[in-house]
Amino acid sequence: MCAIARRIIRAGPVLGFVLVLTCTSAFGSDDSYIAGYAAAVLEHEFSITDAVIQVDDGVLTVTTKSIGGADQGKVVSALKKIPGVRHVDVRLKSPEGPSPADVREEGVQESEEGVRTAIPGPQPKWLPRGLLFSPLHADPRWPHFSALYRNFTSGLNLSGVFAGNFGETFSIYRNKAIFGGEWDFGVQAGVFSIFDVSKSSIDLINADYLVGLISSYRNGRFSGFIRLHHQSSHLGDEFILNNPGVTRINLSFEELDAKLSYEVARWLRLYGGGGVLVHRYPAIGRGTSQWGLELTSPRTYLGGRLRPVAYADFQANERSNWTIARSIMAGFRFENARIGDRQIQLLAEYFAGPSPDGQFYTQKVEWIGVGIHFYF
Repeated sequence: MCAIARRIIRAGPVLGFVLVLTCTSAFGSDDSYIAGYAAAVLEHEFSITDAVIQVDDGVLTVTTKSIGGADQGKVVSALKKIPGVRHVDVRLKSPEGPSPADVREEGVQESEEGVRTAIPGPQPKWLPRGLLFSPLHADPRWPHFSALYRNFTSGLNLSGVFAGNFGETFSIYRNKAIFGGEWDFGVQAGVFSIFDVSKSSIDLINADYLVGLISSYRNGRFSGFIRLHHQSSHLGDEFILNNPGVTRINLSFEELDAKLSYEVARWLRLYGGGGVLVHRYPAIGRGTSQWGLELTSPRTYLGGRLRPVAYADFQANERSNWTIARSIMAGFRFENARIGDRQIQLLAEYFAGPSPDGQFYTQKVEWIGVGIHFYF
């Protein structure tokens, strides 16, 4: 192995990538080059900052406590594209042998097993990529981009409905935190709208607006957040004109809530939490609660292009007399690391319980639907 490659990995993944590339251009791909390249990919494409990388004759092993909000299939696909990589193994557990701290102190350890290096620990970052707390996919009010068709089987006297939603969570600042974890601070915003597609003019029925501040924490498989957000609800003009007997509700509230999540296994995530409305109009009940689970298949299909997923979200709030709202989604996630950080899912859905659409929170609804969801 060239001496330049050894020095680069000590210098860090970004510089390592540039200099190792120069080294290997002259001497051919080697394990040092792969290690530096992999370190750069993990840190800057997936925000994985605690990984230990080991390379042995083109076999790349990544050991980390957690891959956070990144998708393991995307991580593996991206690493497989590194020149010289023959196989990729991502291990979500503590590595045997030297600890990540030991490796960081020594930079690179060379042995019969190959090259071992580590990504530096969490560093202060403004506008970092990725999220510490993964989205709650079945939550009807988690901000993201989606387009869905819903068929109401009860409630609202509607048949075909188009639900167009957009929003996102943006991390502004991230740094290391207690117990070896990371924390960040950001903003969250979204718009959730439903349209009556049975009308020739495709009337807007209801639109909910959400904006808030969110602070998240992650340590390995454990993550959580605390959030203060505002939500307000508005009826569409066409809906009011076509339904003169409807009573408009000027629903508006600010909620302080917290959620905890734990990835029990690669295929199972559990979460739960609650909140309180610190201000609301009208004077509805203050308490909120939420829990759920997410299943992700360890296997992919169609040559690694599709991964089955299933999500279930449950909410019981005081404003609805603690009646449980059930949101179930299942379908496929498209696996393609070259989409960048985007995650696309095609999901069928079932919902039953108090309506999540603010103007109709007093009504019980039920629907089945299908839609496409985008997570950036």
